[in-house]
Amino acid sequence: MRFRFLLLTVLLCLSALPTKAFALDVQAVRFGVYQDKIRLVLDMDQKVDFRTFVLGNPYRMVIDLPSFNWRAGQIEGPENAGVQATRHGNLQPGISRIVFDMNRPIGIQNAFSLPPAEGKPHRLVIDFANVTPSIFKTVENKVFGDLKPDTSIAESSYVAPPVPKPGKEQAPLVIIDPGHGGIDPGAVGANKVYEKHVVLKLGKELAAQLKADGYRVLMTRETDVFIKLSDRVKFARKHGGDLFISIHADSLENHNVRGASIYTLSEKASDAQTARLAARENKADLIAGIDLSVEDQDVANILVDLAMRETSNQSNFFANTLVDNFKTHSLRLLQTPHRSAGFAVLKAPDIPSVLVEAGFMSNRKEAEMLNSSSHRKQIASALKKGVDRYFEQVRKNQRI
Repeated sequence: MRFRFLLLTVLLCLSALPTKAFALDVQAVRFGVYQDKIRLVLDMDQKVDFRTFVLGNPYRMVIDLPSFNWRAGQIEGPENAGVQATRHGNLQPGISRIVFDMNRPIGIQNAFSLPPAEGKPHRLVIDFANVTPSIFKTVENKVFGDLKPDTSIAESSYVAPPVPKPGKEQAPLVIIDPGHGGIDPGAVGANKVYEKHVVLKLGKELAAQLKADGYRVLMTRETDVFIKLSDRVKFARKHGGDLFISIHADSLENHNVRGASIYTLSEKASDAQTARLAARENKADLIAGIDLSVEDQDVANILVDLAMRETSNQSNFFANTLVDNFKTHSLRLLQTPHRSAGFAVLKAPDIPSVLVEAGFMSNRKEAEMLNSSSHRKQIASALKKGVDRYFEQVRKNQRI
């Protein structure tokens, strides 16, 4: 029914369990401000290899370490250190990442390890200083340390779960894409619940309901890991998905707004709010320190083929079907529930794709509902019925 491209992308490994006990403990993070530099010190329970570098747009300092247990709590750097926020999470198998958002350009002067001494544990020391934007361009991406495997800063891939072997009659394959993950938490709810956890639970509930009815299902992530937006698209195309559902739960400045919405791909956003949403979602890769200006030719080829009318029509039909089923299941929707914009994760040219915003984490009541299993089951049921109706129409079209 759909033209199938022959592109097969080699995918590397990215999976880790968020609750796993790792060998390394990061015990504390400390700053010292000097006349000619700022010193960042990580207290750890053992000496390990590391990798650190700075990135721009926005300015960040990145530290990669072997997968660790975070014991350092909430980090707040001194005001004159330039640190705006700190994040950490899984990046690749055996590697975790710490990202410091900076309010100005900086350059790393030196980075080294210190052994225990005078009652202090193993330490990773990073000295950095303020630099001009022009000097920053010369030091950006310069790597200190020798953490292995030496993966490219601009890449983040993963090994897909095994593809079920087809039987005599191949059931449709639905790709479920829980948004965000790992070092990218997504929206943080009014109740301090992360979007990445909520949508993963919702994705698993939808997968369970679909599998119970005979569908084949693959998830782009089944644990709390970070996956590049383009890798999510490649995953769906590599495995020949028949339908792609990306699940999110965003936030808005207006905390009173509630309701689900369904998005399809369009070069022009249907409204200003959707344009802002797409812009935020498309910047997800920046969270992990990935340079979006560097992309491979496969992705470029995907972008060239966006005008496939049939796939677009199928996506729109599926989106409208989901809207109808959300109403049938008495689920709250935005006033205009089917919207469109240039979401990077929907750019598979040969797979009907939608992005489901299950609700807004910025609304306290809705965040609490999304964090409840009963509400997630209700949403998953509406999504599953929409999938049923979509494939019923597909089968009718194939008989014509």
